[in-house]
Amino acid sequence: PPPPPPPPLFTAPATTEIYTTAKSSAASDVYKRQQLVSVTWIRKMASTQSSSRRRCWLVLGLVFHQVASFAGEAERLDYQVIYRGVFSLGQDMTIADVALTTRRLAGEDRLRETRLEATSAGYPGVEALYPFRYRFRSWATGADARLLGFEAYEKTLKERHRLYLRDDSRLGVRRLDPQDALGRQSLAQLAAGERPDATLRGGGLFDRLGLVQQIRSRALSAQAEFRFQVTNGRDRFAYRVRVQGAQSLMLHGRPVSAWKLRIDGSKSSRDGATKVAHRPIYLWVSRAPGHVPLRLDSRHSVGRFRIELAAPAVNAIQVAEGG
Repeated sequence: PPPPPPPPLFTAPATTEIYTTAKSSAASDVYKRQQLVSVTWIRKMASTQSSSRRRCWLVLGLVFHQVASFAGEAERLDYQVIYRGVFSLGQDMTIADVALTTRRLAGEDRLRETRLEATSAGYPGVEALYPFRYRFRSWATGADARLLGFEAYEKTLKERHRLYLRDDSRLGVRRLDPQDALGRQSLAQLAAGERPDATLRGGGLFDRLGLVQQIRSRALSAQAEFRFQVTNGRDRFAYRVRVQGAQSLMLHGRPVSAWKLRIDGSKSSRDGATKVAHRPIYLWVSRAPGHVPLRLDSRHSVGRFRIELAAPAVNAIQVAEGG
C-alpha cells in the first residue's frame, strides 16, 4: 500500500498517536505504518493554532501551472508542493497544486493584483483526510507598488474569509468582514481595479504576496541583501533576504540558471523583545529578468516541504532564456 499523506501543512509537531494501536505485533506495526494517518489525529492537529501554521502559510505566500508570459499584463505560474518526512516514510509525496497569477487590472488606477491559489483536489489521499482550498489576493498601486489591501480565504475543516485594508495603525492594516456591507464594497472595488478607502502610506510595508513581488523586482547579485517589513494582518515581521550565490538548478531533468536566496524572519513581542519567526527558508529564482521562483525549501519538525515549478513552466523558462 502507498505511504500515508503528511499532516496538514500548518500544524504543530507530530505526536506519537499516529499509526498503531496499543496492542500490535512488530509485523503489523510495519504494515500499519503504511496505512492512512488517523482522521481523528489529523483533525486534532489541523485545529492547532500554532506558530508553525503561520510559518507554513508564509512559505506558501512566498512562492506560489504553465507560464503564460514572463512580462507584460499577465503571468501565471504552476507549482507542486512536495513533502518528505516521517509521514511519508522518507519518500517524496506530492500533496498540493499551487498557482500564482499576477495581472494589471482594468480600472482607472491600474492596480496590480497578485493571486495565489492552493488545492489538494488532485490528491485523493489528502482529500480523504484533510481537503483544503486556499485563496490569497493582494492589491498594490500600479506605479510604486504600495500596499492597498489583501484578502485571505481558507477552506479546510473550517471556512475563514478575511479582508485587510492599509491604515496607519501599528500593524499597518485594519481587518474588515467580507460579508458585511463595507467589506463587500471594498472587496468589489479592489477586484475591479479601483482604490477603496485605504490609507496610502510609504512603500515600506508589504503583505506576503507583495514580498514575493519585491524579491522578483530587485537587481540580484551574489551576497546582495535586502530588508522588508511584512504584515499578515495579525503580526508585523522584519525580513532579511540574502543572495547566497549563483547555481545551476536541475528541475525535471533540465538545468536552469538560478540565484539561491536565504530568507530569515523575526518579529517583536509587545515587551520589545525580538524572536525568530521561523527556520531559514531557501528560495531559488531564475537569473533572467523577472526572477521566476523555481523552488522553495522549508524544514519543519515533521519533515521538509518543497514548492517546485511544474515541468511545462520549466520548459517555458528555458525557451525564454534561449536554452
